[in-house]
Amino acid sequence: MEGWTIFYMVVILKIPMVAALWLVWWAIKSEPTPEEETGEDRGPRRTRPPLPRWPRRGPRPAGGGAGCTPPPCPQTTLARPTRPAPVYARRATD
Repeated sequence: MEGWTIFYMVVILKIPMVAALWLVWWAIKSEPTPEEETGEDRGPRRTRPPLPRWPRRGPRPAGGGAGCTPPPCPQTTLARPTRPAPVYARRATD
């Protein structure tokens, strides 16, 4: 039984690999066929129309939100808030 398993793995399973290699070799060696001339002139190819442009930026109409202003920035504080010291760092006042 073991002899047939070795034969199957060594010989039979190599057949698809050999066929694939032959197909690749054949595809590389074949010459492309020239395109046949039909004699018909199709004329110049049409070009695509240009893509639409983005809207131009400029003065906006008064009703379109031109009077809107961003909200003011919050006031900045220079003094840092004071926090009480943690409990373990406080001194016992006896």
